[in-house]
Amino acid sequence: MKKNSFLYGTFILIVVNFIVRFLGFAYKIILSRIIGPEGIGLFHLVFPILMILITFTTAGIPVAVSKLVAYNLSLNNKRGCNKILGLSLILGLFISSLLSVLLFFYAKYISINIIKNKDTYFSLIALIPAIPLITLSSIFRGYYYGMKDVVPPGVSQILEQLFRIVFVIGSLYIIYPTPTKYSAMIAVMGISVGELIGFLCLLFKFKFLEAIHLRQTYHSLKIANKGILKKIIIISIPITITRLVAVIMQSVNAVLIPQRLQIAGFSQQEAISTFGKLAGMAMPILFLPFIVTSALVVNIIPTVSQEMALKNWKDIGQKSNLAIRITLLVAIPTTALFLFFADPICMFIYDQSDVGAFLSLLALSATFLCLHHTISGILHGMGKQVITAIHHLIGMSIQLLCTYYLVANPRFAENGFILGFSLSTLFICTLNFRSLKHYVKLNIKLIDHIIKPIIATTIMVFIVIYIYNICNYINLQSIISICLSMSAGFLSYIAIIILSGSISFETIKSIFSKK
Repeated sequence: MKKNSFLYGTFILIVVNFIVRFLGFAYKIILSRIIGPEGIGLFHLVFPILMILITFTTAGIPVAVSKLVAYNLSLNNKRGCNKILGLSLILGLFISSLLSVLLFFYAKYISINIIKNKDTYFSLIALIPAIPLITLSSIFRGYYYGMKDVVPPGVSQILEQLFRIVFVIGSLYIIYPTPTKYSAMIAVMGISVGELIGFLCLLFKFKFLEAIHLRQTYHSLKIANKGILKKIIIISIPITITRLVAVIMQSVNAVLIPQRLQIAGFSQQEAISTFGKLAGMAMPILFLPFIVTSALVVNIIPTVSQEMALKNWKDIGQKSNLAIRITLLVAIPTTALFLFFADPICMFIYDQSDVGAFLSLLALSATFLCLHHTISGILHGMGKQVITAIHHLIGMSIQLLCTYYLVANPRFAENGFILGFSLSTLFICTLNFRSLKHYVKLNIKLIDHIIKPIIATTIMVFIVIYIYNICNYINLQSIISICLSMSAGFLSYIAIIILSGSISFETIKSIFSKK
């Protein structure tokens, strides 16, 4: 594999994402069993506040850096790449420092008047150092992605997750038992510890000579530098608005869902626990396919940007088709597993019987969620950030309406949120797909790209359930039953996909090609 190939970078990031997600799931399992659903609920009441604050610096700026660095790299303008990084770091550090100060002074107000839970105050204070650390790390990662060097960001993410787990689990083990609010605070502190290690890793990897070149950016903002800064801001703003809407919706849900559930007849503790199971347990499993789609998006943005600089529309179409095909091959079987095998998965991971019911309902939106994620990345690479922002606003409005009116209705309760999430995802995916078709010729073949994966998925599901039932019949341990059944299903799916010709040898061969 060539180190600058699209599929090479995607493959490396899939491996990294898998490791990070695996560590993350192991962490969430242990954490949920130590601090319980109420502690997880408190953590997820605070977490959206962090997401809102870092959205201003990590949503649009790193994407702009990746896109502009790739563009300048295609023109052999290395000095321009360094200027982009330097200006982005200055901008990100300024905004993140300002946000940290604001959070320090308004933490008590947020906990009492917005979250309406005073137990979250100390957790909010613990978020402060994470804001600049996450910002600087994200900008450095965007730079490396634009340079088509995915290894440093990957290593930093793995180290970040490892040190976060060691710090949080170790601290909770040492001071056990501890009140729930302090356990949640320690979990929040782990974010800063992990990000610090990841940032130091990126700094260590950054070449000394490149750091010297960046000093030229700090001395003065010439007209050329102002032009670069203007480009960063223009690209960043629509993407930031899109992400901000999504994060605000998460924050609104974190506050609104427990409150509306109480109107539907739940006690405060029941409402927080239900929210914890839905947002902190079922939703993370739903986003598992993002192991692949995130890798695709990270690589497709600079790749498309580079091809746009060269006006190579044919390659843009080919890469777009390939990204959508890969997404479908992953999303379709994952949707089926979540739909028909949710209870065993959730019982094994969380030991909570009702989380599987949430996951099986959320699974109906999984394929559209993955497609929306990939297609948005393609459109961002093409510079169509405004279009995706508008589509996202429409979808989030649907979700908010469903959350407000349906969750408070005892007939729907938590299912009202699930319905709103599914409808929102469907609308955004449909609108983004129509926009992409307007700019790029898509060659999605119904038989090869959709029907054959569905047939392979159907056979896979039967094999998974059949082997799982046999394992249960002979009283094998749960972990062995799940591993055997899932492995057999996965192998059968891959075999059928290859034998049916859904993946051609030309596609496999393209993995090794330079472009």
